[in-house]
Amino acid sequence: MRAERFIAAKLSDGDGRLSRTSNTIAWVSVGLSVAIMIIAIAVVAGFKSEIRARATGFMGSVMLVQPGQSPINELYPFSENLSYREKLASTPGVTGVAGVAWRSGLIKTDENIDGLYFKGVDSLYDFSFFTSCLVEGNLPDYHGRISNDVLLSRTTASKLGFHVGDDVVVYFIGDEVKVRKFRLCGLYDAGLEEIDTKMAVADRRHVQRLNGWASDEVSSIEIRIDGNTSIEAMNDRVEEVLFTSMQEDDRALFVTNVKKLYGHLFDWLSLLDFNVLMILLLMVAVAGFNMISAILIILFEKISTIGLFKALGMTSREVSRVFLLRAGALVGKGMLWGNILGIGLCLIQKHTRIIKLDPVNYFVSAVPIRLSFGEILLLNLVAAFLIMAIISLSSRFISRISPDRTMRVE
Repeated sequence: MRAERFIAAKLSDGDGRLSRTSNTIAWVSVGLSVAIMIIAIAVVAGFKSEIRARATGFMGSVMLVQPGQSPINELYPFSENLSYREKLASTPGVTGVAGVAWRSGLIKTDENIDGLYFKGVDSLYDFSFFTSCLVEGNLPDYHGRISNDVLLSRTTASKLGFHVGDDVVVYFIGDEVKVRKFRLCGLYDAGLEEIDTKMAVADRRHVQRLNGWASDEVSSIEIRIDGNTSIEAMNDRVEEVLFTSMQEDDRALFVTNVKKLYGHLFDWLSLLDFNVLMILLLMVAVAGFNMISAILIILFEKISTIGLFKALGMTSREVSRVFLLRAGALVGKGMLWGNILGIGLCLIQKHTRIIKLDPVNYFVSAVPIRLSFGEILLLNLVAAFLIMAIISLSSRFISRISPDRTMRVE
């Protein structure tokens, strides 16, 4: 093996002009292919992470609702004092359990009218998501007495002409029309226009009074989970808790999740997965066949040398190993620079968000990036294996070379 490495190194030192050019094209092709693959998986992972975080930030990951009702339910409340609530809160992966109350209302100004869902939350609600997307003003404080503070999206406030600190008059229509005046305490912008423009945050006690509910009655219970836990897996865990821990006094509830509620968002992400798979396969194929071209050029230039190696007793497999070592060096060089380029571009985009997107079409305002070095390592290993497997096809050419033909004096 040492001899083969030595010969491969000497072949590298003595390459002709044509092979040097083809080698450069080959490793640059590998580098660009690896960079594109890294960027592709980082962008898709970023989209998945961003959209999941924003969708679950609005609604929670898993929800307990009345059978046959959606989480945004203002007609059929249930008590949040469930016997298994503490067990839900202590389930691995769960970061919070909160009961919320919903009520639809109309905001009317002199020039515009807009319908919104008011999400009623209490003082224990986790506002970390709204903290991350707060763009103006302050978050509401629902400790102590009932608060009139309300949180609106920047899009809604701009459309209706509201500013932080303004009074917001809302009409709640039911058996009778109820009018309430709120104070706009802050504006958020989560980037999901479809949800941003339809939701406001208010004191849960206000919503419960408007609905005529008791202080422990809610529309749904939101269960928040950490980013490393699968939504489907948590859905199954919550169902298991209900089936094993529900008491006779507990209301029979149904388990649903945000993927069912906003299925079109997650279906779009699944489509991205397929596109990325096609990109990965295409880039591996391009890099592999460019490498084959480079190796074949080297073989043609060194055909007499191959004949000499065989005449000296080297087998076709040993000669093939020499050229595979040469190819491996080119692949390694290309993958090194591809990783530097791909990760570098991803880090630039992640920290500067220089490439913008239309949130109406893409749900986010800039290309999101999520780098996972475990995924990048796996990508490199699989890509290197596949490229080398493709290159090994060129070794069949060596077995057909006859020493008596190649060693003739030109």
